[in-house]
This record gives sequence, C-alpha cells and structure tokens, in this order.
Amino acid sequence: MNIIFGMESVKSVEQRYTVLELDTFVLRPTNETVTAYCLVENIPFQEMPAVESLRQQHTNLMNQYRKQNWSQCETDIAYLTGKWGGEVDSFYTELYHRIQGLKHQNLPEDWTGYLDRAVEVV
Repeated sequence: MNIIFGMESVKSVEQRYTVLELDTFVLRPTNETVTAYCLVENIPFQEMPAVESLRQQHTNLMNQYRKQNWSQCETDIAYLTGKWGGEVDSFYTELYHRIQGLKHQNLPEDWTGYLDRAVEVV
C-alpha cells in the first residue's frame, strides 16, 4: 500500500488509482491537519465489478469511526479485510485494534477521530 498526504496529492492521482481515506492527523505544535490516503494499485480482477461498492463501504467505515459507531466499524472491517487484494489489511487491523481501546473510553461528543502527532519544526 502506498500512502500519500493531502487532497492536492489525491487530485494528481485519482484518475489512475483507487484512493481511500485513512487517517487525519493534527500536527503539533501548529494544529495543522493533514489527511493520509492510500493508493490501491493492484485490485484483483474478480473485485473489479465491486470497486465502487467497496469504496463506498470503506468511506462508510471512516464515517462510522468518526461517529463512534464501533459495532458498525467492526462489521465493516470484517467485510473489508481481504478486499483490495489485501493491500489495505494492515490499516484495517490497526483500526480494529484502535477501536478495541476506544470503545471502552468515554470520549467527548466533539471527538473527531483525528490522531495527534508532534512534529519537529526544523
């Protein structure tokens, strides 16, 4: 799986690749946000007719994650794991483990799902 950052990068490749949103990061100390996307390069032939449906399910997964709908996320992850030729499985595994920790927390209503990352300013 190749990862790119930012919508400008997506616009330059979305005509040639299937692009899926991954995570959005809040970069500290600037509070700038940047979204990571993956480029799915090798879609198995048998999945080609379902590409748009799979893309929509992945988008739904990310929306449900931000809404803290953990049960639906787990269902979507179970369905999507193994799709995309397995290219996105490492992300689905990471997200599943993250959800296992989050679903036992009392998160604020304004929780965005964004990941905070400290960035060294050079």
